[in-house]
Order: sequence, then structure tokens, then C-alpha cells
Amino acid sequence: MTVPGALPTQQEVVLRLSELSRLLEAKTTEIARLDEAEQRAKAAHKVAFARTFLKTVGPVDVRKQTAVLETADLELTFDLAAVQTRAAREAIRTIRDQLDVGRSLGAAARAEFQATGWGQNT
Repeated sequence: MTVPGALPTQQEVVLRLSELSRLLEAKTTEIARLDEAEQRAKAAHKVAFARTFLKTVGPVDVRKQTAVLETADLELTFDLAAVQTRAAREAIRTIRDQLDVGRSLGAAARAEFQATGWGQNT
């Protein structure tokens, strides 16, 4: 393990980059699942809203508000699915940022190694 404030070793950088790569792959798989769930929730809400709107009798405003009330749970399900998808996308951005930092640290560690010869005999 590195000393606080010191550059990580090349091995530590490689291990961390490998870990981040696995996390990115897992999160990419997860977001595909979340995207599908979000679209299914959206479609379920849209269809239920339309059905309720069309079967309700009365002025347009009454029909619309009845559909809103009848499909509120489905709309919430859709909204929550969208929140999960956005959170997964943000997690992917964070992992990518960490990968960029790891690459920079790896380059710095290589430069230090080349300049000082530190660790060449280990």
C-alpha cells in the first residue's frame, strides 16, 4: 500500500484500473436492464392513461384528471425507474472519471520510475 501523499505503485494502479473496468462493465449491463424497465414502465403508464381517458365519460378535463388519478401509481413507477436509470448513468460517469484519474496516476508513476529508477530492483 502507498504512503499517504505518495504516488501509488504501478501494480496498485493496474489493480485499481482492473477493478474499475469490471465495475464499468457491470454498470453497463445494469443500465441496459434499467433502461428496459424504464421503457416498460413508461409504456404501461401511457397505455393505462389512454385506456382510462377513453373509457371515462364527460368533458375532456374530467376525463384527463380521472386518467391522472387512476394511473398515478404507474406514473410513480415510471418516474422511479427513470431515477434509477439516471443514477446508473451518473455512476458510469463517475467510474469513467476514476479511470481517467487512474490513467494519469499510472503515467505519473511510470515517469517517476523512469526518472528515479525507484523500484527497478524489486
